[in-house]
Amino acid sequence: MTKPTHLSTQEKINLGSFYTADFLVNAVYIMFKKYVDSKDYVLLDSSCGSGNFLQSQAIIKSGFTKDSFSKIIGTDIDKTALHIAKRTLDSKVILLHKNALHNVTREHFSIAQTDRLIIIGNPPYNDRTSIVQNHLKNKESIQIDSALQHRDIGISFLRSYERLKADFICVLHPLSYLIKRANFSALKDFVKAYKLIDSTIISSQIFCKDSKGYFPIIIALYKRDNKGMDYEYICNFKFKTINEKEFSLKGFDYIGNYIDKYPNKKRVVSSKIKAMFYTMRDINALRRSKTFINKENSNTIFVTQEKYSLYCYVNVFKLFLPHIPYYFGNCEVMINFQQFKALESHFIQASESKILSPEISQYFRDLLGVHYENTTM
Repeated sequence: MTKPTHLSTQEKINLGSFYTADFLVNAVYIMFKKYVDSKDYVLLDSSCGSGNFLQSQAIIKSGFTKDSFSKIIGTDIDKTALHIAKRTLDSKVILLHKNALHNVTREHFSIAQTDRLIIIGNPPYNDRTSIVQNHLKNKESIQIDSALQHRDIGISFLRSYERLKADFICVLHPLSYLIKRANFSALKDFVKAYKLIDSTIISSQIFCKDSKGYFPIIIALYKRDNKGMDYEYICNFKFKTINEKEFSLKGFDYIGNYIDKYPNKKRVVSSKIKAMFYTMRDINALRRSKTFINKENSNTIFVTQEKYSLYCYVNVFKLFLPHIPYYFGNCEVMINFQQFKALESHFIQASESKILSPEISQYFRDLLGVHYENTTM
């Protein structure tokens, strides 16, 4: 594996550059080989960096041969990385110094309209509007076609694959692109033209061992499909993790079905307010954020007596975060409402005292089942 040592921290963030370990490259080839076995495809990595996905040994190790593809193409905006790739890759690999998000056409990548195409790789992802590492981000770092523009460059890359009319796509990207409804909608024409057919979920810790927070990344295999996929398809999809766990979004109920997750001042009468709570997003956000607060701010949720126990539930859920696996990080807080109601007073008491009863501990074991992580709290 070649690492981007020539890039500064700021350049890595703006280019979204984290290079891919050999075992993940191998996982990509093994995944799509189950569905593709033909010499008629062009293979493209449109953000190839120094070419980890295009190494001959990676192709051969997964059961393909050197001539399994009619053409192998790698492109990148980083000229230094391409120089490294040129020294290490087979001379038959075509390397192009291009911005893969500008003037996106098959001709731009030397691909004929009649070619069957497979896109692979680990495209950059970087939400340029988020507060994480915001001081290092250049909001206008690269030129992007208007139809592809999005605050997260990774979503721009997925949109670009649809423009290239790839037959198969096997890439790494944040799981949140699929499971968060707003992100799924932002994929636009991509989800109208492709269907997710296989997956393996890994932790971002593989790329950023020193990061304070990890999030789930999916190795996703998409096949071009005239019917595409809707959000309901994703909710019912059986996601698989690298450790052979399996889950679907539909396998859980979520707290958002019962309470307000965002500021609700206009909907709550002041005389009914019992407490204040901080805005809720996903489980990873809960790791970083407050729960109950004493002072009103722009992120305040006003809690009524009727809903107080449910917010206590979230407060207690936060205490159990060490037992929640990384692959649920972009999900909402889960709940078994019927079992919660049976233990409602326990959750209120635990929230207020921070003392957890055996019944609550058992509740979370039952809720998570095989996904419960036996770490020390």
